[in-house]
Amino acid sequence: MANQSKSVELFDAKAIAPFFESKSLAVIGASTDPIKQGGRPVRYSLMSDYNGRVYPINPRADEVQGAKAYASLADVPGRVDCAFIALPAPAVEAAITDCAEKGVRAAVIISAGFAEVGPEGRRHQERITAIAREAGMSLVGPNCMGLMDIRRNFFPTFAPIFGFNGEARPKPGNISLVSQSGAFGAHAYELVRARGAGFSKWVTTGNQCDVEVSDFVAYMADDKSTDVIMVYFEGNRDADKLMAAFRKARENGKPVVLLKAGRSETGVKAAVSHTGSMAGSDAAFDGFCRQFDVHRADTVGELIDISVAAAAGKFPSRPRAGLVSISGGAGALMADYCDELGLAVPPLPKPAQAKLMKLFPFGSALNPIDPTALWGQDMSVLSASMETLLKEGGHDTVVLFGSTIGINEFNRVRFEEHIIPLREKYPNPLMVLSLLGAPELIQKWRDKGFLIYEDARRAIEVTAALAKFAPIVAGSRKFPARPRVPENLKIKPGRTFNEADAMGALQKAGIKFVRRRLATSRKAAQDAAARLGFPVVAKIASAEILHKSEIGGVALGLENKRAVGEAYDGLLGRAKRAAPKAALDGVLIAKQISGGVETILGVNNDPGLGPVVMFGMGGIFVEVYKDVAFRAAPFSKAEARAMIAEVAGHAVLKGVRGQAPSDLGALVDALHNLSLFAAANKDTIASIDINPFVVMAKGKGAIGLDALIEPK
Repeated sequence: MANQSKSVELFDAKAIAPFFESKSLAVIGASTDPIKQGGRPVRYSLMSDYNGRVYPINPRADEVQGAKAYASLADVPGRVDCAFIALPAPAVEAAITDCAEKGVRAAVIISAGFAEVGPEGRRHQERITAIAREAGMSLVGPNCMGLMDIRRNFFPTFAPIFGFNGEARPKPGNISLVSQSGAFGAHAYELVRARGAGFSKWVTTGNQCDVEVSDFVAYMADDKSTDVIMVYFEGNRDADKLMAAFRKARENGKPVVLLKAGRSETGVKAAVSHTGSMAGSDAAFDGFCRQFDVHRADTVGELIDISVAAAAGKFPSRPRAGLVSISGGAGALMADYCDELGLAVPPLPKPAQAKLMKLFPFGSALNPIDPTALWGQDMSVLSASMETLLKEGGHDTVVLFGSTIGINEFNRVRFEEHIIPLREKYPNPLMVLSLLGAPELIQKWRDKGFLIYEDARRAIEVTAALAKFAPIVAGSRKFPARPRVPENLKIKPGRTFNEADAMGALQKAGIKFVRRRLATSRKAAQDAAARLGFPVVAKIASAEILHKSEIGGVALGLENKRAVGEAYDGLLGRAKRAAPKAALDGVLIAKQISGGVETILGVNNDPGLGPVVMFGMGGIFVEVYKDVAFRAAPFSKAEARAMIAEVAGHAVLKGVRGQAPSDLGALVDALHNLSLFAAANKDTIASIDINPFVVMAKGKGAIGLDALIEPK
């Protein structure tokens, strides 16, 4: 993995360490029954040769599962680093108080009945959190399934991870999981284990009353035994901390694969009721993941498959693939998938093609390679095709569609005779197989270093994800530093804005706007129009009328002073009738602009991500196609360029049908500056809308024609 980062941190690693590095564990509510929630951590610790002391706390027993029990935490003779609390919710506060008095450094609360059930539960949760913070103690939960450090045999969890009849402890690996759901964490554990991989650390965070997903991601980013970070996510409170955690993982060369609940309105409600988290805009979160190179999985299977593949440690040097298929149709499908997911499928050099065509004259040696049905007679055509892609095609990634080869015994044996020696001859390239076979056979081939999937699309999806991770893992990709947010961009809390005020504040932040004047009389409006030059636009100016067009508060195409005067009177009259209690600041007169490409810039203060900047093309692109991109503020100019390129309609900015290319540099500057302004005012501004923001021809700049700032 890449060198460790020296980024400025927004979390305290020392506060997280006791959850994994503790030398003593107290189980408060320890049960003599190893099946019960309070009994499992005791049993796991005794079974797994935990290199530390386990203290069962049970006032009704002298011993628990063969270990000496204590009536209270205060009776424990030695130091207690970590506590596992398995008590009904009403008893948790007293237990946390006992932990604080004992000097416990970290506590895991599995009890439910807190913020996830309503206001009273939230108040209870806030009380225990306050007690812990006053004592300098970190908390995980409540309403979680606990955690484990498999390499250290540390198991403060009630997850059903292994049995009680002498079975081996869980297999250690190099994947670490942070899950806001306990049951999902247990499910993911079994799926990873079924694929022959293992975990280093495994954490469920529940309600996140204290320690959040971001704290554990940051800790795992520095953890030498973690190579891949898997996340199940529902929501968070601290946007800056989440950004810092994902930035640290990226800079430290740790792929992050994430699955998020809450895409739909129903999913958002379920996430909130589940862990009491705050789930914001799904589209904004998509942009956030792209911003920090987090792979957002759409399904549980994708989450597991890509995480396990990344843990194998083989990454393509370039985003391209060599394809071999026993079916011409499947080869075409794989080529389509590659194109969709950003993988190139370059043809083999002609001498290499000629060489293969001698083996299968009626096939195709281009890429994808289709040796026709000859593979049924001679399996060497498959291995020869793969080797040619590796050796003469310059590929370090080969994907083979083999369909039922793993099921038919005769074919399987002959295939192994060729494919396994090829793997041994070329140990470093990524070899991906899409075929069917019995579980034991699939695992055997996985152990040989192949990635194997039934679905050809999944094979390509995994390959594409590994290609995107490759420069991060290698440390060859340079990441822009978090931009410094100037203090002078901050505005006073409680300030309200009419359109003129909004334009002025944003212009000071480096975003250009149309020439304009605020007029408070008919004559002043006419004089302003004459100075600006006709035609002009007139708009009502009021901090209390945010959507001017809805009340007829905009007049366009005013060609002379008479038209401006009539517009001035008409706008004020309509505004007074539509909003009689609104304070009117006058009429804004602005130069009417023609030409250029209309775009939209905006900011929304997302409950989980903080200020998020939106960019989209104007007109039908945003209204019908919802063709927009998002990034969390602040961000660099390079990120602004990536954001623009993400929008399908951005091709219009490059110049189409004879139109000159637009001034992309000016648009990039505006997005970057807007992100700084949004970040500076994250505590005071709810939203910003600049629509339209017109991008002129290259070298002519870009200007906003309308601005709206809504304070919190």
